Amino acid sequence: MRASTSTIHFGTLSEFSELMPPDKSVFVTSASLRKKASVRLPKGSEDARWIEVPDGESCKTFPVLESVYHALLSFDADPDTVLVAIGGGSVSDLAGFVAHTWKRGIELIIVPTTLLSMIDASVGGKNAIDLGNAKNVVGSFHLPTHIICDVDWLSSLSEKDLAAGMAEAIKHAVLDGEEHFRFFERIADAQVPLSALGGKTFEALIRRSQEVKLRYVEADLYDSRVRHALNYGHTFGHAIELLTGLPHGYAVAAGMGAANALAMSRKALDHATVARIARVLRHLGLPSDIPEAFAMAGRTLEPETLLGLIRSDKKRRRNEVDFVVPHGIGDVRVEAVCLDELAKVLPR
Repeated sequence: MRASTSTIHFGTLSEFSELMPPDKSVFVTSASLRKKASVRLPKGSEDARWIEVPDGESCKTFPVLESVYHALLSFDADPDTVLVAIGGGSVSDLAGFVAHTWKRGIELIIVPTTLLSMIDASVGGKNAIDLGNAKNVVGSFHLPTHIICDVDWLSSLSEKDLAAGMAEAIKHAVLDGEEHFRFFERIADAQVPLSALGGKTFEALIRRSQEVKLRYVEADLYDSRVRHALNYGHTFGHAIELLTGLPHGYAVAAGMGAANALAMSRKALDHATVARIARVLRHLGLPSDIPEAFAMAGRTLEPETLLGLIRSDKKRRRNEVDFVVPHGIGDVRVEAVCLDELAKVLPR
């Protein structure tokens, strides 16, 4: 499977030694993953060069970015260096930005270790750094040459982490169509722990999600319009994530519910479809609207504060936001929505 210059592989890291020559490669990962990652490297990588960064979103800051640059200087990293990011979406965001800017661009390989990063964050070349509470406002496009997916990484994830990834997978299914969405309805109906789904099921859903995202990426690599559809649930979701501290996928799930409510208020989406999407989200342990998200986090919802964060969204133009409005399963549209209309969706 290819995405412009990215090739996606399924298998163990040790199978791809030729992609990561020891004398050229520098590995970036979180402190919590360093030990697990090091034992998965190909033979001959005992003296691998490592850069450790904080876990989660806290690695996407300018102080951490600067520390990575200094580490690369100490390694005498040159234009032929291969930067290998091992971790979740935050690590790949940081490493992608580093790879884009170091020596005006070096090769990047991503080894996603979470469901969310396998199906979404590692695919498409978008990288970013946060600026305070403004999420992903400083960024670039830098496609990895290779993405190496090993579903065995998922066995160590909690139900919460798996559910966070499922939110983005459900998003892709809504974008894609009925057959894909029914795949998730069957998973929800089974009512088994996500950890019990098995490697074959996970690989199938990862491949399907990647195929959906690749279609949008290849149609609009630099995210000028068509690719905005992938932001379904994210306009509200990013603000919810900041205010609740919930994982990204949980916030996006609630954001999808808010987008569905707006679509229903516009008579673009019928109640039955809204209920179907909400049912799948809830059955997988995810919030299906904004109040559920804040209740899950034990936080009080302050609509004006949430709306204020939406005003800093990178898709805002003056008083309007490029907003993903679902019109049905398999029919989502990017439409200009004014902030006043978004405010009406928020519970009071």
